[in-house]
Amino acid sequence: MRKFNKVAVVGAGAWGSALSVILSKNVPEVSVWAREKEVVESVRGRGENSVFLPGIKIPENVKFSGDHHEVLEGAEMVVWVVPVHFLQSTVELFCSAIMKGAILINAGKGIEIHTWRRPSEILRGCSNGGSFGSMMGPNIAFEVAQGKYAEAVVALDSHADAIAAAQAFTTDSFKVRPSDDVVGVEVGAALKNIVALAAGFCDGMKLGANTKAIVMARGFQEIYRAAAALGAWSDSFVKESAILGDVLTTCMSPDSRNRRAGEYLGQGKTAEEAKALLNGRVSAGLETIQICRMFEGSYHLKLPIMTALCDLAEGRIDRQTCLNHMLETGA
Repeated sequence: MRKFNKVAVVGAGAWGSALSVILSKNVPEVSVWAREKEVVESVRGRGENSVFLPGIKIPENVKFSGDHHEVLEGAEMVVWVVPVHFLQSTVELFCSAIMKGAILINAGKGIEIHTWRRPSEILRGCSNGGSFGSMMGPNIAFEVAQGKYAEAVVALDSHADAIAAAQAFTTDSFKVRPSDDVVGVEVGAALKNIVALAAGFCDGMKLGANTKAIVMARGFQEIYRAAAALGAWSDSFVKESAILGDVLTTCMSPDSRNRRAGEYLGQGKTAEEAKALLNGRVSAGLETIQICRMFEGSYHLKLPIMTALCDLAEGRIDRQTCLNHMLETGA
């Protein structure tokens, strides 16, 4: 099995920092690129990322730097933890410094707006002979960094590399399964944000647990159909508990930005008002909700819940009509 002497993490937010802590248990050298100078200074001076992951000790074999050449040099695996809308520009900037044959793993969640490219389709252009793919799961960064139990799935276009990568991430409290279904993992990770909007919408309208459960279940079915249309494996959504777990966490967590944005919509706020109320935090669901138009137009796929929310966000329908459309018989 492939072993790693050095792994690079691109992105020093809460999740990137948490993953560096996890990787440090299995990899001798972990190097993290941080855009923010204050993050680098915090780790070097205090031994913690006080900006994004306060209170968590950064292990001694994890080094933070603002120099991407230093971070990427000799790294046999590169983990990308940047917002998907910045992934292409970051890849273009860093690509020349990545060693030949390195594994590239996207640990962010989403689909590129308007082009609707999945993260692996962006990483493919920089793969240079290495495998590429994504990981997902119901992973709250602070909980993972604190050692609370969690699971994830990593999907790559190479089965052997997926096994090796999963092993590099796996600890006693963080279990990672390998998968070959890159499409299923990436589509699930992106569209669950829209389903979380629907769950929050139910909270905002105070519809109760019964209605919310039906909306969440139908939303998961829409993710399944959309992923299948793009070539995802039919059994991944049943076999991989981390996929369903990620959907559930995003729909139910009070800290979920997407659930919160949906709640604002359910209260009668416009999409722009909902974004403003997030105080600078981004709702990926609101950013990518128009992807339902792509599935309708290119794949003739009906996604009632996603389409209803898109119509509401665009001001085409009111809240009650949105709810009626989401609960249509046979949805």
